[in-house]
Amino acid sequence: MISNNGLLKRAWPMITQSAEAHRKPRWLPVAKSKIYRIPKRPVVSEEERLELSRINNNYNTQMRAIRRFFNDEMIREKSSLESDTSELSLKLEAEEWARCVELNEQWNAQVAAEREERRKQELAAMEEYALTRMEAKDKEIKERIEKASIAIKTQTELSASFITPENLDEAIDKALANPVDHNFAIDLKGNMYPGRDTPIKLQEEKQQKTAEAATA
Repeated sequence: MISNNGLLKRAWPMITQSAEAHRKPRWLPVAKSKIYRIPKRPVVSEEERLELSRINNNYNTQMRAIRRFFNDEMIREKSSLESDTSELSLKLEAEEWARCVELNEQWNAQVAAEREERRKQELAAMEEYALTRMEAKDKEIKERIEKASIAIKTQTELSASFITPENLDEAIDKALANPVDHNFAIDLKGNMYPGRDTPIKLQEEKQQKTAEAATA
């Protein structure tokens, strides 16, 4: 047999679910039939109103006194702690300041050392770059001097055959005695035939003559 308590425990979830199933969800607005319904204000008698006002005033007075008491206690405790620990706090603050100053000096020294090392490296790189450019410039100047020397030497050698006012008559006589024809022709195979009146022989004739000379 099932007791009344057991039956009630088993049936209670169903009753709760059925009751909640017929309630309006919270997110839905007020029903249209109840929008303009003004609930009746409860009527409180004068004696009850005065009694509630007295009780409320007493409660506010007591809570204000309790807050004032705790506030005074907190201020008194804070002032006593500050008076007891003021010297200690100043000492700790001075020690902390000295430690911060020392740490800052260490950081400044480290940064200065890194900056000095970086400056040395940059200076060495600039010196190496300048030295490389100077060497390249010296090499270029030497090459230009060598080229100029070779050109001067070549022009000096060629100046021996230059026509000057002193040997102009001699050069004219030499040119008249040794006429030179600067005309020439080139065939399709790249053979050059100098002179204006030079006869051009065909390649077959040359080969035939070469063969006849070989058989003879």
